Amino acid sequence: MTPIQEEIYKAIKQLSEKASFTEFQLAKKIRENTKFEGKKKAGISLADILEVVDTLNSEEIFFSIHVNSVNECLLKKETGIVELPLEAKQRRQKSEKSMEIFTSGDFSGKKGKSGKSKIVKEKRNERKKMSIYENYDD
Repeated sequence: MTPIQEEIYKAIKQLSEKASFTEFQLAKKIRENTKFEGKKKAGISLADILEVVDTLNSEEIFFSIHVNSVNECLLKKETGIVELPLEAKQRRQKSEKSMEIFTSGDFSGKKGKSGKSKIVKEKRNERKKMSIYENYDD
């Protein structure tokens, strides 16, 4: 599993006492666990969620994924395997093109704990005071 999928797995295990939770509650839990401060409104890729749910299904922990009309994912605890309809899956994947999504690079450790690169940007414009009388001879 990729680093993002491992973080999703840990977060789902922690939220598994709830009957259902949204993808944004899951993302919030991931940010808490990793102390990641970037991408405040980021979602999670459906492909990553499906991979983790398949792993959980093999451990006999069953979750179903439901996609609502605004393409948000809802994870519900189930007693058996429930497949996501193809139409909902395609609709969600198309909407992900315009969404901000967590990636494995966010959690690979290349960046600092804040999620921001450590490169210090130079100021674009710096104000300097000018004296018009400095070079003037009386």
